[in-house]
Amino acid sequence: MDEYICDECGEHFIDAFELVDHNTPEDEDEFNPSLILPNGYRLQIGSLLRFMYENSDDPEQIRKIAQSTYVTLFAAEHSQEVLEELIEEMVVSTEMLRFDDSLKELLEKDEPDDESGA
Repeated sequence: MDEYICDECGEHFIDAFELVDHNTPEDEDEFNPSLILPNGYRLQIGSLLRFMYENSDDPEQIRKIAQSTYVTLFAAEHSQEVLEELIEEMVVSTEMLRFDDSLKELLEKDEPDDESGA
């Protein structure tokens, strides 16, 4: 397993995303590089890579995002209407996944410890 270390402070991180977040100035938004598509839209590669990393144990999510991204790239070159629909669908799907993950994390924190009975 790779380990990432901040050159300035020596803090250790479990992934490159945490290291970059640590090194991003507080007054700046999350680092999210993007590619400019032929029609001027941007494909946010940073978000795409984070999603793939966070879902690396879920092949179905990786398949979905790979196909969605591929179709979006196709639509960006060929059809404005299709692209706008795909972007809207992808944004809604991604936000729902984030919501599901946040809810799951919240519920796991609130569950009593089965062994201690607390």
